Amino acid sequence: MTHTLPDPPETARRGRTYHWGRYRMPIARPAIRAGGRLGRFRLKEWSFISVTTDDWFLAFALVHLGYLGNVFAYLVDRHDPSRAWEHEALTPFGAGLRIAPSSVGGRSRFDWGRAHVDVRWTGAWEVQLDLPLSRRGAAERLHGAFRVEPEEALALLHPLRPTRPAYTHKAAAMPVRGLVRFGGEEISLDGGLAALDWTRSVALRDTRWKWGSIAARLQDGRRVGLNLSAEVYDDETGSSRENALFVDGRVLPLAGVDFDLQLEPTRDPWRVYSRRDRSIDLVFRPAGFRAQRLDLRLIRSDFVQAFGTWEGTVAVDGVSPIRLESPFGVAEDHYARW
Repeated sequence: MTHTLPDPPETARRGRTYHWGRYRMPIARPAIRAGGRLGRFRLKEWSFISVTTDDWFLAFALVHLGYLGNVFAYLVDRHDPSRAWEHEALTPFGAGLRIAPSSVGGRSRFDWGRAHVDVRWTGAWEVQLDLPLSRRGAAERLHGAFRVEPEEALALLHPLRPTRPAYTHKAAAMPVRGLVRFGGEEISLDGGLAALDWTRSVALRDTRWKWGSIAARLQDGRRVGLNLSAEVYDDETGSSRENALFVDGRVLPLAGVDFDLQLEPTRDPWRVYSRRDRSIDLVFRPAGFRAQRLDLRLIRSDFVQAFGTWEGTVAVDGVSPIRLESPFGVAEDHYARW
């Protein structure tokens, strides 16, 4: 598979001109700012990383909304997804939380009480976790470290409005090495596959998106990842600009997809398929979920991130047909007024 996206500029803009477009590697200095006295509260940024192994699924996110910090993590036993442990913290004005200036530069950290997360860029992402995870009122401590090796990505600089830029760096199926301990058990992450979502955006007041992320190793040995979304970074035809397929470290952009959700998206299957043909035809089956519903009058968040298995086919020019047979991943439905 050959490169189909250009190399990125060094910075997101020159003067007042943004370098809108899609790139095969991240922008080193995505200096996006929101003007005015309330600019810091209009800027939304987060760093999400997941790791999939044969036995476990681990995910965490650091989210800074200006007026609020939100940090969550969860660990799922893939052999029995009802065994899922979770941590969540909300901090006023993002207390204890710092997001790095770039996905490939600096350090994102969270230190709040007995919860600590550190993501440092050293040419790869070096992650350290020390968090209490709870299930049914019982808590165990997750602590350890792992390393995610960077590969080609989809970096998107997108005009939500002419004065509202959004930048996101998506990648999936990246190699992982490391070890974490949970309770009295050692969990090797060696050979695992990581997915990344790093975003900085002057978000619209009302924002909605649907999103799916997959990282899998196929029977033929290929490492395959998918990033699929709708309703947030769409072009004039309504197709998301951040859809991408990742195969053995190379990225290939994809066209738009539709998400069909049932009445109960935490239990019922989702269907995700190409808008113009059937080159992508997938079903997501939830095995569990984490949800958040906030209604603070001026701000609101209605969020479901389900974890479970994907099945179906992806047929893309230049790549041998891909058949997904129950790899683990996530699917998300989110509405925010922020």
